[in-house]
Amino acid sequence: MQKNQSNASAGSLGVQDVLFVFFKHKWLILILSFLGFGSAAAVYFAQAPLFQSQAKLLVRYVIERSAVDPYQAQASPGASVGAGNHVIGTEMEILNSADLAIEVAEAIGPDRLLPKANGNIPPSAAVGVILSNLQVIPGLSTNVLHVHYKNEDPELAKEVLRELVDRYFNKHLEIHRSAAAFDIVSKQAEELRERLEKTEAELNMLRTESGIVSMTDATEALSSQRARTREDLMRARAELAEQQASIQSLEKAVGGAQEAKLPTRPENEKPSLKPVHQVPPQVITEYRAVMELIAFLQKRELELRIKFKTGNRLLVQNQQQIANYEGRRQALLEEYPALSKEAVVIAADPKDPRRNLDMEKARLAAITAKVQVFEEHLKEISAQFSQQYAIGAAIDAVERRRQMEETEYRTLEVNLKNARVDQTLDPSRMPNITVVQQPTEPIKIYDTLTKKIILGLAAGGLALGLGIAFLIEFVFNRKIDRPIEIQARLQLPLLLSIPFIRKSERGGLLLGRNLDSPRIGMDQDEWIQPLGPNGFELSATSAKMEHFILPYSETIRDRIIFNFEVNNVIHKPKLVAVTGMSEGAGTSTIAAGLAKSFSEINGVKVLLVDLSSLHPQENPLFGEIPRHSLPNALKLAKDAGFREQTQNLYYANAPSRRDDSGSTFTPLHLHQMMPMLHASEYDYIIFDMPPVDQTSRTLTMAGLMDKVLLVLDAENTSRDGLKWGYSELTKGRADVSCIFNKTRTHGPDWLLGGN
Repeated sequence: MQKNQSNASAGSLGVQDVLFVFFKHKWLILILSFLGFGSAAAVYFAQAPLFQSQAKLLVRYVIERSAVDPYQAQASPGASVGAGNHVIGTEMEILNSADLAIEVAEAIGPDRLLPKANGNIPPSAAVGVILSNLQVIPGLSTNVLHVHYKNEDPELAKEVLRELVDRYFNKHLEIHRSAAAFDIVSKQAEELRERLEKTEAELNMLRTESGIVSMTDATEALSSQRARTREDLMRARAELAEQQASIQSLEKAVGGAQEAKLPTRPENEKPSLKPVHQVPPQVITEYRAVMELIAFLQKRELELRIKFKTGNRLLVQNQQQIANYEGRRQALLEEYPALSKEAVVIAADPKDPRRNLDMEKARLAAITAKVQVFEEHLKEISAQFSQQYAIGAAIDAVERRRQMEETEYRTLEVNLKNARVDQTLDPSRMPNITVVQQPTEPIKIYDTLTKKIILGLAAGGLALGLGIAFLIEFVFNRKIDRPIEIQARLQLPLLLSIPFIRKSERGGLLLGRNLDSPRIGMDQDEWIQPLGPNGFELSATSAKMEHFILPYSETIRDRIIFNFEVNNVIHKPKLVAVTGMSEGAGTSTIAAGLAKSFSEINGVKVLLVDLSSLHPQENPLFGEIPRHSLPNALKLAKDAGFREQTQNLYYANAPSRRDDSGSTFTPLHLHQMMPMLHASEYDYIIFDMPPVDQTSRTLTMAGLMDKVLLVLDAENTSRDGLKWGYSELTKGRADVSCIFNKTRTHGPDWLLGGN
């Protein structure tokens, strides 16, 4: 036959456990809770109340303007969210500052703030009273401050708060907008204006001396001038190379003849007018080259005047070159007046190659002079670039300084206007801070400490009740109170849970009375008539009252039969033992009810063996069926016609504990009688065994049973005892199932889950 094995206990705390503890110890919890609420009410009515006035301030933004820093900063409370809101935090610090509290204390008077004090009151004491009763907290909006002040005097609470709010505006203006800002900013603006004028004068002087109005335009002009000069120089050099080649050809033609010398004029001889045909060709060529250079320099002067101011170095140098070439032209004209005629043309004479050579050499000299002019001009432009860059850097530095000073000066002008406004501003009309709510009429409140004491006493009673209840239930109380503890925590097989039933609701006897049958406890020749509680004989009608155990015993019977069927237990008789963990667990009642339930099956013979009662009259079947000894009951089952008898239930008494006569039924007796038990005609033999303990014979005899029912008393079964008893029973290979008797729910089943 399959045997159940015990498992390790599992512990957990759930909602059902909490509800069970609450309902089980509800009176303890309620009493302690009422004591706590009563103590809280006593403190509430005994404590003197305070009166609190409340004001609200809207801080839209804060303008920071100090006497040292000329700049202005505007900050909004909404710009900084969370614990780092420095704007609102700063205003809260101002309201909670000791300086502001001193001003309020001086305005109100220390005597009014400390009416119970005698003598000279130090300012720190009055300030401490104000700050200890003042509370500044941010509202639901990020830019609204709630200011609370409480005092025992309702009028004083409102007056102090009004004075605090009024003086807060002065303090705010003093901190964020310095009163001395106007004088300091005005002085700074004047100094900066003088510096700016000096810088502008220095900038104008640099521009005048350099002739540079615009650095960008001057650079572009020099660049374009240098590009054109380079182009002219390239053309002049090409023309010079061409002229040199022509002269080399002519020199070959004349055979290397020496160059004819021009006639010279004595120094003392005055120039005379000569006709044009007497002007040497080289002079005419030189005159034309000078005229070309003068025309080129005049054209360049026009371009420079467009881009540069008068006094520019390039303009001056160009004018000097024009003057030099103009002097040379005048000298040639004085010596050869005929050169002034524009129609002077000297034609080449093919018959005189030497004359042609002289003319070409004169033209070569003119071209060479032009190349030199262009090269000198490029050098001047490069020098002008270097000088211009140096002057331009100085101009840029002064220009940047002027712009910075101008920007700072404009800022100081704005600050000067704001400082002038601050100097005449009424603190109560500041646009950035508004009183949303003036100090209200005081309301009755209790201080924080009193509230904590009241709430602590009120909640402490309930917490103490719950704590003691849980301490009793989970620490000190080791008894099993609910079936769920057997299944979920101890993990033992539970067959059935029987609720606690009052004596008035337990019903009558198990069996109806048959006066013709011999009774338990009768002698050979005597009858014992069972009496009722008042000494009267019980009638058959009253004796047939249904017993409370019968519905539960029938359920136990059905589950045992099913268990036998599942485990293929088919032999007869089947031995079922009923035992308990303590006296008074209801073992005898359950055993008698189980025997009665098996006997109601048609054709089933049942023997109830009472091994626990020392007195037969204590058995629930007392007076209902005949009593036999166990050997006689077994012999009776061997008689012929035993199966045909109408009686199905038999009772035998064999106490396993020493009775008055000194006889006892031991496990050895049971072992010796096992062949007789198996040979009997009974279908079921129910053993009502003594409770399980250290010296109990039940531990030995349980291993001989087909099924062992362990009855647990909900009022007297400990967890440790149950684990030990179940373990000892299963060591003998007994098939054990638990029956939890006298279960108390202590609360509604729908809430506690039927546990």
